Amino acid sequence: MLDNIKRLDLTAKEIEMIESALHTQKKILSVQSEAGGSGAGQKLGELQQLMKRIGRSRPARKNPSWFSGSFITKYLFCSQGNCSQGG
Repeated sequence: MLDNIKRLDLTAKEIEMIESALHTQKKILSVQSEAGGSGAGQKLGELQQLMKRIGRSRPARKNPSWFSGSFITKYLFCSQGNCSQGG
């Protein structure tokens, strides 16, 4: 399996953009899974594992910004009080 690993040179902004898209995909798969969608549960689990790997491999920020892209996205979509705190 290690032979299949490829390295990408991505900027922090590009990684944030990818993470934002993955969060959106996670929400879609969650809804599909709850509705009994074929294979959505398995894809959701795989996506969550990928998101964990991305988070672990990300370099630490020197000056973390409270208003990161993912924070703003979550704030905009969850400000109505209808988001779960689980993810």
